[in-house]
Formats: sequence, C-alpha cells, structure tokens
Amino acid sequence: MGAYNNLLWHMLVQVLIVVFLVVAVLGLGVGLGLIVSREKTTQLFHVLNRWISTRHALKAVEIPRETERMAHQYQRWLAACFVLGGLFAAFVLATSVDVTAISRVLVERRFVPFLAVVLDSARWFLIVGSAAGVAIGVMLLFYPNAEVTLEKFANQWISSRRVARTGDDMHMTLDALVDAHPTPAGWVISCTSAAGVLCAVFMLVRYY
Repeated sequence: MGAYNNLLWHMLVQVLIVVFLVVAVLGLGVGLGLIVSREKTTQLFHVLNRWISTRHALKAVEIPRETERMAHQYQRWLAACFVLGGLFAAFVLATSVDVTAISRVLVERRFVPFLAVVLDSARWFLIVGSAAGVAIGVMLLFYPNAEVTLEKFANQWISSRRVARTGDDMHMTLDALVDAHPTPAGWVISCTSAAGVLCAVFMLVRYY
C-alpha cells in the first residue's frame, strides 16, 4: 500500500507541474501578445469574454417532477428491487471484481498500481451504495410508514439557480485595467509567466 501511495503522490505532483507549465506558457503568450500586438490581443479578449448564463441552461433541471404517487403505488415491488439489486451488486463487487487484473488490461504496467487504487476506491464506494440500497429496501418492506416520515425531510426543493444567482455576474475590473494599460500589463504578465515556465521546467527536469 505504501508503494501505491508513493506512486499516486508522484503522479499527482507531476500532473500539477504540467498543468502549471501549460498555464504559464499561455500566460506568456498573452503577455507577449499585449506587448507586440495589443489591438489584436484585446480584440481576442473581447471575443472570448462572452456571457453564458448557467441559470438558463439549468432551468429545465430545476423544475420539480412528481414521482411520489408511482413510488407509493408500487412500494413493495420497489422495495424488493432495492433489496435484491443491492445484495446482488454488493456480492458481485466484493467477490468477483479483480481491480488489479482490470488495471493490467486497461493501462501500461507502470500505471497499474495507480489505476488499481482508483478502481478499488470506486468499487468500495459502489459497495457502500448497494448496502444503503438494501437498507432502504428493508425499511420500505417492514416499515412502510417510515417512507412518509423520510420524505418530509428528504423531499425539499433546493434551487441551485437561486443559490448561484450572483455567480452569473461578470466582473470586468481586471479586463478594464488591462485595456487601459496594455503594455505595462503585458510586461507584468510576460515576466511572471516566464518565471513560472522556468520554474516548472526546472522541476520537471530536476525531479522527473
């Protein structure tokens, strides 16, 4: 398990360094663009700064839909499906799934321990979910009135559109500052991004 943790940690650090390098290279390109051709770069910013409302996109998902009548009508059948399906899924996941063998089929040998950890975590997550399904099914079979009590607490409509309403507001303070001073902003972005590129390359070469 210690070897798995070490490999997982090294791969995570390597991915973070590569992501940092990509972001730094993009920042360097933006900074040089502001210095060399500020008009074209600012026009590109204006094209990319498009407002896409997530509230409109999620409107259909936010509409409550009635399913309680059908669930109450076929409560016994639904409970039996929960119990049998949960037991079968938990048994198969616990006894018949070899995450190491699956990892060897899907990836190269050096990535097998990492993928095995990921698949094993997902397997146990599904086992716990199956056990929860069995518990819910047993409750519906032997304590049918408990469903009504559970629904009073669980059936609450929480609007994500209302919670994230201010998240759709565009904040253009930094863009306005760059538009007002494109050349100094370009130099600042270029210098900091170049330092980031050198740091990321040094870390990749030094440690990997």
